[in-house]
Amino acid sequence: VSALPYTSPYRHQFDRGRSTFDRTQRFVASYVWAMPKFSNQNGVVRCVLGNWELSGIFTAQTGGPLTILAGQDQSRTGIGQDRAVQVGPAKGAGACGSSAPCVNFLSPGGFVLPATGTFGNVGKGSVNGPNLTTWDMGFFKNIPLMGSERYRLQFRAEFFNIFNHANFNDPNTSINSGGFGTIEGARDPRIGQLALKIFF
Repeated sequence: VSALPYTSPYRHQFDRGRSTFDRTQRFVASYVWAMPKFSNQNGVVRCVLGNWELSGIFTAQTGGPLTILAGQDQSRTGIGQDRAVQVGPAKGAGACGSSAPCVNFLSPGGFVLPATGTFGNVGKGSVNGPNLTTWDMGFFKNIPLMGSERYRLQFRAEFFNIFNHANFNDPNTSINSGGFGTIEGARDPRIGQLALKIFF
């Protein structure tokens, strides 16, 4: 929703900015490693260490675009999408105060309300949200059945965000809100699942 009235000649220029799904930098690496079968080793070594597979997906990306809003109708247009006025650094400390659990992200001193009758000057999507880094991994053990490679039992251990890295949600972006600039939640922590699969 635009902050300016539909009839304003500056509407499109004011709304020019990054798309909500834009990520300036994104790196994804996936891999599958079939570990040694230890066919020439004794039965115990072959059974314990052989026929494992390791796979994973590593993702690292910059945060999504944030638009800092006034949080109230300063322009008196009734649209309710007025933006803040940036007067200092966008990110910094001081947002959380004594709140806990809480992460400081946007600087409360970096933004003020626009003057009555104006729309603010913060650009659409001009501030980056929190970055994301996650590593998913899977460990698979293949166990031959009835002495044949055709029939086998596979033990699967899969972990999402295996290193339990904290990936924070976007902060509160309305400067008229008591929680402006704070992050009070995160994405999923480490999740693991175990399974057995029969191939025949």
